[in-house]
Amino acid sequence: MRRHLIVCVLLGFGLLLAAFQGQPDAFIQQITRQLTRFYASTYPEKAYVQFDKDTYAVGEIMWFKAYVVEANAHRPDTLSRVLYIDLIAPNQKVVQQRMLELKNGTAPGDFQLADSLTQGTYTVRAYTSWMRNAGPNYFFSRSLKVWANTDALPAKPRRRATPTTTQPESKWLDVQFFPEGGQFVAGLGSTVGFKATDTYGAGVNIQGTVQDDTGKQVAEFSSQHLGMGRFQLQPELGRRYTAIVRQPDGQRIRHELPAVQPTGITMRVLPLGPVYRIAIQCKLPPNAPAERITVVGHVRGQVVYAGQGEIKSGGTFSTSIPQERFPGGVVHFTLFDGQQVARCERLVFTDNNPGLRVSLQPDKPSYGLREKVTLRVGVTDEAGQPAAGQFALAVNSTALVPLDSGATDIRTYLLLTSDLHGRVEQPGFYFRNQSAQTRQALDNLLLTQGWRRFAWKPLLANKFGDYPYPLEQLLSLSGQVFNNKQVPAAGATVSLFRFGSGSDITEATTDSAGRFLFAGFSGRDSTRMLVQVRGRKGLRNPTIKLDRRLVEIDKTPVRPLPETTPEKAPYLASSRRQQVVERQYSPNAKTIMLGNVTVKGRAPQPDLRRIYGQADVVIKTKDIPAASSYVNVLQLLQGRVAGLTITGSGFNMQAQIRGQGTPLIVVDGITMDFDILNSIPVTDVESVEVLKGPSAAIYGSRGGGGVIAIFTKRGNPDYDFSNDPPSPNMQTYLMPRYYQVREFYAPTYATNRNANVPDFRSATLYWNPNVRTDASGQTTVSFYTSDEAGTYRLTLEGISAAGSPGHGTAQFQSR
Repeated sequence: MRRHLIVCVLLGFGLLLAAFQGQPDAFIQQITRQLTRFYASTYPEKAYVQFDKDTYAVGEIMWFKAYVVEANAHRPDTLSRVLYIDLIAPNQKVVQQRMLELKNGTAPGDFQLADSLTQGTYTVRAYTSWMRNAGPNYFFSRSLKVWANTDALPAKPRRRATPTTTQPESKWLDVQFFPEGGQFVAGLGSTVGFKATDTYGAGVNIQGTVQDDTGKQVAEFSSQHLGMGRFQLQPELGRRYTAIVRQPDGQRIRHELPAVQPTGITMRVLPLGPVYRIAIQCKLPPNAPAERITVVGHVRGQVVYAGQGEIKSGGTFSTSIPQERFPGGVVHFTLFDGQQVARCERLVFTDNNPGLRVSLQPDKPSYGLREKVTLRVGVTDEAGQPAAGQFALAVNSTALVPLDSGATDIRTYLLLTSDLHGRVEQPGFYFRNQSAQTRQALDNLLLTQGWRRFAWKPLLANKFGDYPYPLEQLLSLSGQVFNNKQVPAAGATVSLFRFGSGSDITEATTDSAGRFLFAGFSGRDSTRMLVQVRGRKGLRNPTIKLDRRLVEIDKTPVRPLPETTPEKAPYLASSRRQQVVERQYSPNAKTIMLGNVTVKGRAPQPDLRRIYGQADVVIKTKDIPAASSYVNVLQLLQGRVAGLTITGSGFNMQAQIRGQGTPLIVVDGITMDFDILNSIPVTDVESVEVLKGPSAAIYGSRGGGGVIAIFTKRGNPDYDFSNDPPSPNMQTYLMPRYYQVREFYAPTYATNRNANVPDFRSATLYWNPNVRTDASGQTTVSFYTSDEAGTYRLTLEGISAAGSPGHGTAQFQSR
């Protein structure tokens, strides 16, 4: 067997990692070029949300800080400037949404948890418009507990029990097996990773054996951590293999393993101390020449290693790569065959970049009640140099909010879980220590949950997929137009009408995929808009679909919280006491205690769409039987208005007011072309008003021919749409303003101003989303303790300007 090795440069770092033996060939150059092009063209992003704690009670405020970074270097100054955050209830319904303006890649926010919310596990997810192009699997998502006083709920009435013959429901268990590198090849040894999960996606420990089709046992296995583990198998040609899995309840289930291939290539990657040991074997057809192979290793698109060589059937190609060459995070090794097809892939984790080192030093180890705490924050990078960055600080009672060492933080998310398929359970476990058991568990995770950023075949073919959702630096409104056969309509004219801003009309033309975009909304005010597409020759009865902010939700069942636990009662008691105080004294409180009040009614509000007083004729569609059967508004008016003459038919109708001429058309207060009457569906019209002669004088010379004023249902903010079908060619949208974050209630006791106000802050004593370190890596934060004694934990998270994530904790006593 002849071997030779070519190692390429690390493009993102501009460093020569090893000496070349000749120049890299065209394929290696293509790989590095396409990886660079992918990240430069698609600009993938990651979002992360830090919370003040992971347990809440109804009625509380959930405080958070969001970060959006580049997916490759994790720098926080991204192109996107708008972030969407959803709060999803246990029934998988979105109960609240926030739209935040990103500044330097971060934004603070909060959710007010209504008293009416049910107890359960809630999910918060965060995404930009640009991230929607990759799909919901790329969104940030985290589960949080919300407690409610279920003891106070009325008991459900009992129903008389009836005999049943239903068998007990069996537990559902999903077990998957993953040959290292991707396939079984006859005669070549393979490491097989496996993962077992329950209905809720949580790991379940299992044991089992592997048998061939003759009943011979060839392997045993047992999970090591959260249902994951590995075993060795050398498959034989012509044999079929079955895993017999023993569940925790004693039941046994059978899983067929992947079929054995007569020829192929395998790749094993072993993290051995300071190096990665790569071993490649192959089995080729008889008399086949040696296979030319290429191995590439990259971290988030930055090529660190590229090697080439030739291997004969039955031979082994091996090499060792120092781990220190790789930046911290998930390393993606791929093996290509001589036809430049990706045949094997393997993920490993490099811990050379543990992130920022965070130091939190209170000026005293112990404080009295209502005493000032001065906290010195120091941050350095992995080389020990001062690091400027953006952070958020939470101070929590260790009794009410115990530390969850397996919880996610900004390091575990950016460096590990954001680059893997599916949910990663207890990611903090893999960062807790560097024991051999922890490293083995992490490697098992990477054997079973693959890379999710791209697939090689389309990447090398320069096909990066569709990107219909815009990259928002300001708010935008986008959508798609379809013809009557639901085929995307190119070249269609889409009009945008802004209500309440005069004759503000903007037009856009759909692209080849039928898509359109209106951009540049400031987000400072809520704006009501009407979006319409006009029919034309070759485009009859078009349909318009807006890109609403509600996006697909993961349908994986959420594990319900138990009705009661030891920690629930004390948490709810503490929360209720503090909520009473905050609703009276916090800067967010807007409650005003009123004396005796007599409510007689509410005066009707004027319709701002109408600048005149009384119309000559008013026609309401609800008063006309079968109004929806009319082709357009003019057909609806035909014969119903004295002096109004309607001529033509179908979509080519005209109108004249006797003695005046062609009337002016006004839709929801906005002047429009006459042709608009042919395209407004009657089903979308609430009423039509006609002004003749002096009544139209308020419109000046424009109203010389009279006025036909159309009022749409969507233009009326009080209209009830519950019984109306949607209009196919017209949609309304309320462009919301950016959310204005509340201020955390943190009293100051430097004066006696708050002396008589009780202070029960405990679960979250303090929250500050705007902690910044300067070029010296230092800053100071001050706050006061409350009336609640105990041990408090300080947690600081954030990211440096260079893209290094950091997480640090400390404690102090309040007596």
